[in-house]
Amino acid sequence: MQAGVSVARLSRQVEPSVVDTITFADPAGSQILGTGIILSSSGLVLTAYHVIRGDIFIGVRVGGTGVVHPADVLVTDPDADLALLQIQGAPPLKPAELARTSAAAIGDPVIAIGNAMGLGRVPKAVAGRLVALHRSIRYGVGSGTVDLDGIIEAAAPIFAGDSGGALVDATGQVIGLIAAGSNDAPCAPAAVCPLRLAYAIPIRMALAQIGYRAL
Repeated sequence: MQAGVSVARLSRQVEPSVVDTITFADPAGSQILGTGIILSSSGLVLTAYHVIRGDIFIGVRVGGTGVVHPADVLVTDPDADLALLQIQGAPPLKPAELARTSAAAIGDPVIAIGNAMGLGRVPKAVAGRLVALHRSIRYGVGSGTVDLDGIIEAAAPIFAGDSGGALVDATGQVIGLIAAGSNDAPCAPAAVCPLRLAYAIPIRMALAQIGYRAL
């Protein structure tokens, strides 16, 4: 990242505003693990729809450790792969600082932060750089596909579980919600390899899509 920009510092700044999502889904006993971004101190959380689809129970864990709180689904938009949750019974939370402008540029340093591999630890942050803006992507969700336009692409290694996590600029502001990833390098059979390219829905676009008027 740029001189003077610390991944560790940015991670500490953003971690309290990122939550693990744990969805128990059909078939009974299966789990979908993901991430969410806290929008309000009262516990509104923005996440990817595909990590809460087919839910029997949705739980949210703050800071990667501790109590799992149940969450209600307030809004879903499967076509945009977005969902808005309300955490039940959580103490006052720290909302993420959301970027108010679309000033991101190719080459800018970023970090991606989320529930990598669903390990139930402090959210993991990795450094990267923006490599494209306004991308169109397609990816699978269950038996269907999602087609998204206007997407941010970053060269940042992410893993399963990071979906719904935050793409953050050098000031600690969230510029996008991580929706998917792809690999531009071969991965050995049975190996656990990162998805080296992360695709994020711009945060302003995501909030407008679900009708949330924070910005």
